[in-house]
Formats: sequence, structure tokens, C-alpha cells
Amino acid sequence: MINGIYGINIAVKDLKAATDRYEKVFGVKAKHLAETDFAFPNLLGSEFNLGEVKINLITSKTEDTSIGQFLSKKGEGLFLFSLKVSNIEEDMNRMKEGGATFVSPSNFTGAFGKVNFIHPKSMNGVQIEVLELPKN
Repeated sequence: MINGIYGINIAVKDLKAATDRYEKVFGVKAKHLAETDFAFPNLLGSEFNLGEVKINLITSKTEDTSIGQFLSKKGEGLFLFSLKVSNIEEDMNRMKEGGATFVSPSNFTGAFGKVNFIHPKSMNGVQIEVLELPKN
């Protein structure tokens, strides 16, 4: 079951400059995100906790990541939005039945929980992250 929007990820070229700008505009201090906070290596970011939704600014240390490729092809901007789900396996099966295509047949697991990504080609050009947070 989808429980809501968890966050919005924005691809940026200069993480420090973007973080400074967003902190000033939002009036909120960002939390630094290290490589270990992501499902894939070579990503860095800043997280803004805005109530129930997080805004993440993400950059890549290399061009071969999905963020690096996105920045090369499209420039800065909305990269994906993230949905919170209660049971990722059940929700992925339901979404597949509805026509969603996932980037990986299996989920990525880490301290962030379990995650997979709906390919943008199956969702009108929008990449959607499906996230089951860790059980506390």
C-alpha cells in the first residue's frame, strides 16, 4: 500500500552552491548525505526535512551513475520522486500488473530500507522510487 510521498530528488551539478541557495530560500539547514545513504555508489547529497516530505539535492562524483547521466543529458532538475510503501514486494507486484517496469528484478537493501525504481519509460518520463523504510 502506498503511504504517501517520501521525498523529491533534484539533480544538481554543484552540490555546495545548490545547498547554500536552498538553505537560504527554505530557511532550513540541510543534512549532509554520504555515499552510504544511497542505493548506488558515487552519489552525494543534501536533505531538507520539510515536515512529512524530504527534498534531496543529489550530485554524482562520476558521470556513469544515473544522476551523472541525467545531468549530462538533461541538466539540473527534478530527477525522481519517492513513494513510501508498507510492503515493497506486494506493491511492486501490483504496480507491475498495472504496467510499471522496474529497473531491477530485485530490490536494493541498505540502512535506508528496501528500494527499487520504476523506469521513466513506463511512467511518462518520470522516474519513481518505491521505498519501504526499515522497521524500527
